[in-house]
Amino acid sequence: MTLTYKQSGVDIHTAENALNEFSGFLKSRPNDPRLLNGIGFFASCFALKDSISKLADPLLVTCCDGVGTKSKLALDWGFLLGLGQDLVAMNANDLICTGATPLVFLDYYACGSLQKSQLLTLLKSIQEGCELAECSLAGGETAEMPGLYQGEDFDLGGFSVGIVDRSQLLGAEKVKEGHVLIGIESSGIHSNGYSLVRQLIAARDLQPFEKAPFDQRNWREVLLAPTHIYVKALKPLLPSLSGLAHITGEGLFGNLPRILPTGTKGIIHSKSWHFPDLFSWLQRESGLSTHDMLTTFNCGVGMIAVCEPKQAKHIISHLAQSGFKSWDIGKVTCSDQPEPIVEWIE
Repeated sequence: MTLTYKQSGVDIHTAENALNEFSGFLKSRPNDPRLLNGIGFFASCFALKDSISKLADPLLVTCCDGVGTKSKLALDWGFLLGLGQDLVAMNANDLICTGATPLVFLDYYACGSLQKSQLLTLLKSIQEGCELAECSLAGGETAEMPGLYQGEDFDLGGFSVGIVDRSQLLGAEKVKEGHVLIGIESSGIHSNGYSLVRQLIAARDLQPFEKAPFDQRNWREVLLAPTHIYVKALKPLLPSLSGLAHITGEGLFGNLPRILPTGTKGIIHSKSWHFPDLFSWLQRESGLSTHDMLTTFNCGVGMIAVCEPKQAKHIISHLAQSGFKSWDIGKVTCSDQPEPIVEWIE
C-alpha cells in the first residue's frame, strides 16, 4: 500500500498556491527597501544601517503574542477580516511600550486542514496590520497538523522585532512620583477575555447579526472589532513619555504595575471615565465586580501613557489629532507596599 503525505492529511500544494497568490497581493502594497528578502526564502534579511545610524547604543527589542480564543469566535461567526490587525496590534503595542520602533513582524498560522481562502484572508489582514504599525511583514510559518487541530480550527501567533537607543528606554527607571497617567481609548475588547465572552454568548444565545441593544452595530461587529494599533500615534510622543502600559490580559490592575518603580503606586480615579456601554453590558451580564472587570478587560482604556504633568496637555492634544480620545485618569504616588500596585479611588 502507498500512503502519500496528502492522503495523511497534509497538502503542501494548497499552501504553496496560497502563498504564491499572497506574494502577488504584496506587489500592490507599500514596499520597505530595508527588507532585502521576505516571503519564500528560508529566513529574512533586514538592513539595519539606516535604523541604527543615529543611535549611540542600539538595542534590539523582541516580543511574541497571539490572538487567543477571539479567533474561535471569529471562526464561528465567519468574520476573520480583523484578526490580522489584532495579531499585529498585540505585538506592536507591546513593543512600543519599551520606546522601541517596530521594524519587522512574522506570523505563525497552524491548522488541521489548510483552507486557502482562510489563510489568504488572514495573511492580507496581517499585512494591512503591519502597514498600520509601520513595520514590514518579513515572513512566517504555515503549519498543517491534522489530528492536533479539528475541522477549520486554527491558531495564530506573531513575533515582532524593533529597535531603540538604550537611553530612550521607557519604564520603571523613568517613571517618577507625580507623573500623570493618561488613558487612551480602546476600540472594544481588543484580544483578551474572550473565553469569558464566549461563555456569555452561549448562555445568552447571542446571534452574530442581531443588533446590540446599546449600539447601532450588530454583535459580530461589536464583539469582533479589531484591536487599535497605537504605534503611529505614539512614535512622535516617545521623547515626551516616561512609560507606556499596554492594557491586555489582567487589565489595568495587572499591566500598569509592570512599568511602575518600587515604592510607588498608580492612583486611578473612577470618575475620570465611565465604562463604555460594551463593558457595562459585560459587567451586568457576567456579574463581575469592578475589581474583577479591571483585572479581566481593558474597560475602555487600551493603553496608558505616563508623563510629567507639564507634558500631559500636549500629549492629549496630539493623540486627538491622531484620532484617539485620551484623558487624565490619575497619577503616580508613593507607596509603602513591597511591590507596585494600582489603587482605584471611588
